[in-house]
Amino acid sequence: MTLVLENNAARPRSKRTKRPGLWLMLPAAAAMLLAFGAPLIFSAWYSFTGWSLVRPASKSEFVGLSNYTRVLTDHEYWQAIGVTLTYAASAVTIECILGIALALLLNKQMFGRGIFRSLMLIPMVMTPAVVGLFWKLFFEESDGLFNYFLTAAGLPALPWLGVSMALVSIVILDVWQATPFFMLIMLAGLQSMDRNIVEAAEIDGASRLQVFRYITLPHLVPYIMVAAAFRIIGALADFDKIYLLTFGGPGNVTTTVSLYAYNRGFKIFDIGQTTAISWLFIILVLTITAPLIWHLLRGSSTARH
Repeated sequence: MTLVLENNAARPRSKRTKRPGLWLMLPAAAAMLLAFGAPLIFSAWYSFTGWSLVRPASKSEFVGLSNYTRVLTDHEYWQAIGVTLTYAASAVTIECILGIALALLLNKQMFGRGIFRSLMLIPMVMTPAVVGLFWKLFFEESDGLFNYFLTAAGLPALPWLGVSMALVSIVILDVWQATPFFMLIMLAGLQSMDRNIVEAAEIDGASRLQVFRYITLPHLVPYIMVAAAFRIIGALADFDKIYLLTFGGPGNVTTTVSLYAYNRGFKIFDIGQTTAISWLFIILVLTITAPLIWHLLRGSSTARH
């Protein structure tokens, strides 16, 4: 009887202790809602208007779905979609493979592991603008560092920023900068793995390849999905380094959706069409990342049950 009374008395007290926490979170939640929600609402409205900066009175001109129709029927938009998807898929795939390989290497006891791990983080913390300008010195066809070494070795110089290789060059750039992100997450996954299972498999005669295929890789799948979701969003939205490296050229070879929207907004000054492109881009990102997030949430709920 005493225990029942004590439990009943403890319930209201626990509810009361939660309320101050909710009230303390309310200002931060309101600020985030205002900072992120208000621009989304305004951009959604302007995507249905014919607002152009060269026609100030057009700000409140309602045009319905005209902006979306113009974008979806534009050949350059679909070309930008193809470039964006090719760039993101290629870069994220290579980053995932290299990230797992480097994590497996750094998970072992080796001389200079801490120094190498610290050096690997340098590309990740550099700003995209600096990275774009930095790598442009490497990719220059006439006096770039890469072609200098190629010609010194007796090999022909390559048009790194030409039509045939510009997309490959921005993929190389993104792989260099973002692979450490994959490596860190994969390394965290490897260090959280139960070593007893691996040792038991090795005692039973499993080879290193079998241990990786049947134990290590399944354990890393959730970590791969988390890293892939973040990097897919980042790669799809890349703008700074691509703009500074190639300006979306030559022609439209490296014009991603972000650069396509930039050209519509700051060269043609069509704000209505630019906001429509932004909302179509949000739908594209959600369509690609939603299956990964759903799989992760389903996996976590299954693990709890």
